[in-house]
Amino acid sequence: MNQKSQILKKVDGYVFELFKTANTDKLLYHNYKHTYDVAEACEEIGVASELEKDELEILLLAAWFHDVGYLESFEGHEELGIKKATDFLTKENYPKEKIAIIADCIMATKMGVEPTSLLQEIICDADMKGLSSSNYSDRSQLLREECLFYKGKCMVGPEWLEQEIEFLSSHNYYTKYALLNYEENKLKNILKRKSDLTKKSAKSGGDSKKLKLKEKELKFKIEKSEIPEKGIETMFRTALKNHMELSAIADNKANIMLSINALILSIIISSLFSKFDKHPELMIPSIFMLVVCLATIVMATLSTKPKVTAGKFSTEDVKKRKANLLFFGNFHKMELKDYEWGMKEIMKDKEYLYSSLIRDLHSLGVVLAKKYTYLRLCYIIFMYGMIISVLIFGISMLGLIQY
Repeated sequence: MNQKSQILKKVDGYVFELFKTANTDKLLYHNYKHTYDVAEACEEIGVASELEKDELEILLLAAWFHDVGYLESFEGHEELGIKKATDFLTKENYPKEKIAIIADCIMATKMGVEPTSLLQEIICDADMKGLSSSNYSDRSQLLREECLFYKGKCMVGPEWLEQEIEFLSSHNYYTKYALLNYEENKLKNILKRKSDLTKKSAKSGGDSKKLKLKEKELKFKIEKSEIPEKGIETMFRTALKNHMELSAIADNKANIMLSINALILSIIISSLFSKFDKHPELMIPSIFMLVVCLATIVMATLSTKPKVTAGKFSTEDVKKRKANLLFFGNFHKMELKDYEWGMKEIMKDKEYLYSSLIRDLHSLGVVLAKKYTYLRLCYIIFMYGMIISVLIFGISMLGLIQY
């Protein structure tokens, strides 16, 4: 990893010394090499995901500390890792808000915890990159031996393989990069472990029919990896983000036009109106420019004008899946308990949730179209109005000179 920040260099050295000086005879899998590999994978996925420099630094710090808790205990090692990270980074005067994000990233690697941010998704994918490695079977054996050391007992033979296959099959990568680069090799490892299980079961006289891979199941798994549920959520997140950025751009452009035309109006009113008695030839171009500025201001104002909606929904609307509770205009007048009930109804129904996201995206698109229509008219009026105003001023001045 090139061009490390000073804090990353310190943490790398600190974590290395922790593993070097501790008794790591039992850490056959969750050792310094695994920690280093996860940090490298985080950087790999983070760069591909176009993280900002500060976000990438936070992600790598979480990766370095995510498994140091194993040096003290097999159980609850995530919490111990967070404590180590907090103590070290606090001494280094690292910002508290960033330490909190690092803690959340470490907790996201705990089994059964679903990541809730892009950084958490990346560290989870990096932690599970080994599932797609070419030497997966060797790493799996090391993990089993480590489990045996810590727990005193561990499943062997077909039972261990069955557990492995179940875990591999239920696991899903979150980021687009991991899905494109790791998923295919993970599926190959599933096939290999199923083949190993078939051979072991045949030798032990087990029923091999239960262990054969069904073509339909494999096809479904591959199709699911190509079009994952997380990919759909990423699509919605990207589309909504783009709409919001476009809306911000439109508002910014409208504000520019408001400022420019307000300045021109003030100049016309303060400087030219008082001179009409001495220079009547300036009256027509000045009034025309005044009208152009007012029209431009009206269009710019309409493009940024907010719309207030009813702010209420009925339980019947939710039951019929008609209410979109993702937009504040539909619930801002509701009681908290009613809104909470409505949101829980959405979360229970995936189709309703996606439908609400689609409606929210469509509504944003409609509003955005109106914004840009008014904004386009605003710029057209301003551009042609200024050209005509200058021409009228020129004609008036030429008339004055001839006179």
